[in-house]
Amino acid sequence: MLIYLAIFCAKLFEVAITTVRVVLTNRGNRVVAALLATVEITIWLIVASNVLTGITEDPLRAVAYGLAFALGIFFGIALEDKLALGLSQIEVIADCEVAGLITKKLRDNSYGVTAYECEGLEGKKTALELKILRKDIPLTIELLKEYEHLFVTVTDIRKLPIGSIGRRNIIK
Repeated sequence: MLIYLAIFCAKLFEVAITTVRVVLTNRGNRVVAALLATVEITIWLIVASNVLTGITEDPLRAVAYGLAFALGIFFGIALEDKLALGLSQIEVIADCEVAGLITKKLRDNSYGVTAYECEGLEGKKTALELKILRKDIPLTIELLKEYEHLFVTVTDIRKLPIGSIGRRNIIK
């Protein structure tokens, strides 16, 4: 029974690492991704050799391996969500007057906001663009909830190695 638990836990951990590594690779974080890949492949070699050794006599090892693989993906996605690594762009489209109030509130809370005029089906609007840390999305959305009739989108972005994004202060 202990071997099944060991296979399951190790494979779950390995697939979770793989999931986070893929996200980091896509976001351009090569060094951490390479370090995680080293840990990942080492765990895989140990687990795979234990599963393949005697698999015909003990097929439950393969079952533990397969279940851990599926749950590892789920766990890895949840882990990456909690880590909330990277940057996001939030775009808010609102009536001009409301957009002015939102801009003031966001800037009062140390957000960098870019505003520009645009036109929608019902006339002139203002679009607001924010570049924020991904982990700050919930707080930012909370600030926007008091306003009605907004169109809000969130997009993950990748920062180039030029320029910077400042940390904002805690919401006042």
